[in-house]
Amino acid sequence: MVTSGAIYHALRALTIPVDIRNICVLLAPAFSGLTAFAAYLLTNEMTTSPSAGLLAAAFMGITPGYISRSVAGSYDNEAIAIFLLVFTFFLWIKALKLGSILWASLCALFYGYMVASWGGYAFITNMLPVHALVLVATGRYSTRLYVSYTTWYALGTVAAMNIPFVGFLPIKTSEHMPALGNYP
Repeated sequence: MVTSGAIYHALRALTIPVDIRNICVLLAPAFSGLTAFAAYLLTNEMTTSPSAGLLAAAFMGITPGYISRSVAGSYDNEAIAIFLLVFTFFLWIKALKLGSILWASLCALFYGYMVASWGGYAFITNMLPVHALVLVATGRYSTRLYVSYTTWYALGTVAAMNIPFVGFLPIKTSEHMPALGNYP
C-alpha cells in the first residue's frame, strides 16, 4: 500500500494525472515485469551466457504460481515481495563479486523494503547466512565476503528493526539466529 501511495504521489508530482485505483490494479503486472528483469540480472551475474538470463526471465514469466499472483487487479504483497526477493539476491551476488559496501548497502536497503512488505523476509534472513557459511566451509572466504556480509547484516538488521511489526525480532527469535551466528 505504501508502494502504491509512493507511486501515486511521484506521478502527481510529475503532473501526470492518474487515479490511485489504476495504480493498484496495474501494480502487480508492473512488478511482474520487474521480477522478470531481476531474474535476468541475477542469472547474468552468475553466468557468462546472456541467453541464460533471457531463459530465466522467460521462466519467471510463465511460472504458474507467479502468474496467479501477478495478474491485473491482484492487489497483494507477493507481487512486490517476489521482485524484492530476486533483486535482493542479485544485489547480494553483485556485492560478493565486487566486495563493495555500496552494493551490500543496496542489498540491505532492498532487504529492509522486503521486510516491510512481506512476512517471508525470513527466507532471505536465512539464505544469505547459509550461503556465507557454505563459502567459508568450502575455503572461499575473502575480504569481499566479510565486507558484503557485515554491511548487509548490520544495515539490514537496523532496517528490519525499524519496521513497527518486526521490532526487536531480528535479535530475539530463533529464525534470525543463523544471521547472527555468522556475524564475525
